Amino acid sequence: MLHSESPPGLLPQFHSWSLVCLGPSSLYSHNLGLQEQHHPGFLAGSAYLLPWDVTVRLEHHMKERFWSSNDPRNKNAPQRNRRKGTKEFNVKIFVGVEYECPCGHRFMCSSPDKVLKATGSGLVRDNGSKVTNCDMPLYFPCPCRNSKQLIAQLTRIHVVTPKAPVNVTLNPRVQPAPSPCPVFVTGIQEPVRLSQSSYWILRLPYVYYGDRGPYLPPKEHTPSNYGRLLAGLYGISEVPPDTK
Repeated sequence: MLHSESPPGLLPQFHSWSLVCLGPSSLYSHNLGLQEQHHPGFLAGSAYLLPWDVTVRLEHHMKERFWSSNDPRNKNAPQRNRRKGTKEFNVKIFVGVEYECPCGHRFMCSSPDKVLKATGSGLVRDNGSKVTNCDMPLYFPCPCRNSKQLIAQLTRIHVVTPKAPVNVTLNPRVQPAPSPCPVFVTGIQEPVRLSQSSYWILRLPYVYYGDRGPYLPPKEHTPSNYGRLLAGLYGISEVPPDTK
């Protein structure tokens, strides 16, 4: 596997990361959450993504078809900033940081130290600012009711991209153990661009294997900084003018 200590030009011996587009963004409804038939195994109240509102400034002029003012029924379209002449607008992205324990229980976290828990009516009170701007623990105690405390591992990143002339980008970096453990990367030089108005899932490696052997998950609860998905995973870039 490629990591921060790998020599330049080295190619991975096997695939460790997977990025899949499930389909259009309409596959996710924030009112309903993730559906059991498509995403089985989630603990009650945790099968939701977090809304993440981002203010974007563009360098190029935008076409009017991107503005919601042309169609008041389109609530997912970008909202233009009211200041005259500005190229700033707000977009809503949905993100999810998913963990899974050895028993197959799945859940989302809403911050580095908190499991996402919606209300009984499906209301999500948290937003995506903490999971997008902080290091996230690679290992987290599973909240399932098991006689023995199980450790869940961060396995997937969910992203629902907006209907806007921007690309959400991903640049995952994982340090699965304390230093001097290296930081594991995909080997792609530039952040990966995700297409607009789509539902994407990034699957992280199940095992991190370095030059000194595998970095195995801890068997009991450890400090949250034992293994980390490093901050800086998410980015926003403008869609090139010739592709609008």
